[in-house]
Amino acid sequence: MSMAASPLHSFKPLGNVCESFCGIHPYCGDLKRQVIAYHYCSMIDEDRRQCLIYDDDSPKAKLIAVEYMISEKLFKELPEEEKKYWHSHKYEVESGMLVMTAKSMVPNMVATMGENEQLKAIINTYGKTWQFWPVDDNHKCSSKIPYGPPQLLMAFTKDGQVDPNLLKERDERMGVDSGQRRKDREGVLVGNPVLEGADHWENGTPWQIK
Repeated sequence: MSMAASPLHSFKPLGNVCESFCGIHPYCGDLKRQVIAYHYCSMIDEDRRQCLIYDDDSPKAKLIAVEYMISEKLFKELPEEEKKYWHSHKYEVESGMLVMTAKSMVPNMVATMGENEQLKAIINTYGKTWQFWPVDDNHKCSSKIPYGPPQLLMAFTKDGQVDPNLLKERDERMGVDSGQRRKDREGVLVGNPVLEGADHWENGTPWQIK
């Protein structure tokens, strides 16, 4: 019924989606709970992006989270209390962990060039991510409905934090090598120092909805 009716509906906000990335997000305050996250992002303006996050890239993927991204300029203007909800993207990009979800027919060289240009615009941004579908002990959103309150997600900031088996699963699923991506980005994608107030979970008591 919904497929048959789709030509009658307007999808204007979704038509503005212009970027797609895949990364892995950990829960704020629970580094063992991590989830593969496919981001589909639209631009509000040069300082703001908004992303719908799914658990995979199939037509039946679950919408599990949303992320808002802002520029360094806007992050600096945030009240100090607000900054604790936001994470940096510097390590995600430099480590090779954040990758573009290119179409299968796009040549790898072309995809890499396009990916680098997009990530130059992402590397110095800050994200605020809310997870609505709970993640189980196997890093999956396996429940039939999204139980419980939303949870604040963060981004990794250094080596040794991501579950290597989960990263391997993601790489194999997408046909990418994040280790090679890291090497290829050295000296090409270099972020600014992370601004004070971001990634608060590293330096104090992690904030989370109970």
